[in-house]
Amino acid sequence: MNIPELTGVSDARGRRIVLVSHCLLNANSQVEGLATWPAIHPVVLALGASGVGIMQLPCPELLGCGMRRWGQTREQLDFPGFRALCDRLADDALASVVEFQRCGYEVLACIGIDGSPSCGVNHSASGAWGGEPGPAAWASAVSVVGSSPEPGLFMAALRARLDAVGVRLVPAPDASNPDAVAALVTDLTQR
Repeated sequence: MNIPELTGVSDARGRRIVLVSHCLLNANSQVEGLATWPAIHPVVLALGASGVGIMQLPCPELLGCGMRRWGQTREQLDFPGFRALCDRLADDALASVVEFQRCGYEVLACIGIDGSPSCGVNHSASGAWGGEPGPAAWASAVSVVGSSPEPGLFMAALRARLDAVGVRLVPAPDASNPDAVAALVTDLTQR
């Protein structure tokens, strides 16, 4: 039973929600040099315009490493402290989702960022390197960063929780591809 049925009060809200990786609503949180949209990802703007509420997830990299962090790989972040942070943030997100669902809201999906070591849905940045490279070694270290067919660490923690409540994870489309943006919005809102 949802709140209007209990109280007889209704308003303009659409009662549909998507969860989004933090940087989809705030590109400023990304590692310097990696943002491919200026502020808000077009898929978030399009979902909002279609009446879907947006729940911004916290950024585990921002919280765990700060704004002055370097780009990192899944392997670099895959340590107990960062996994614990991702688990705690995923537990908090799940609590909100369960409460929304309990009150009759439809949680359509969780949108992540493929390629991110934290928020990749289908693949994440991968590379077994670390340490303090000198200028010459830096270019060679960065050149071997690849892609792993594993989700990012935060999305993996979320998937373990959201699958149980029927919320699927989907990757954000390329911000420069309006057809892909429109296709995802249609897929999410026409179900």
